[in-house]
Amino acid sequence: MRGNSAEEVAERVLSQTSIWGLQGPTVSPVYRRRDGKVDVEYYAINVVVPQKLLYKSIQQLRSIGGSGVLVTKLTYIFDEETPRWRNLLSELGL
Repeated sequence: MRGNSAEEVAERVLSQTSIWGLQGPTVSPVYRRRDGKVDVEYYAINVVVPQKLLYKSIQQLRSIGGSGVLVTKLTYIFDEETPRWRNLLSELGL
């Protein structure tokens, strides 16, 4: 997505409720060489959305200037370890 800064792109993404992601979008600069200098004009955005919101999310990304949308199936999210998980590992001797 084109933008003037990562913050400006994040503001656009956060203006669309279905593409907020789990904790917010990851916005990364895409570097290129232009006229002999390194330049940033585009930003890559990563968000995790439920499958049922996929089409709506793609529409919202496009409505704020997103293009080249890649979709990858998420197998598992390793969230913070819970006390139950730590206890299980301890019982298993791991």
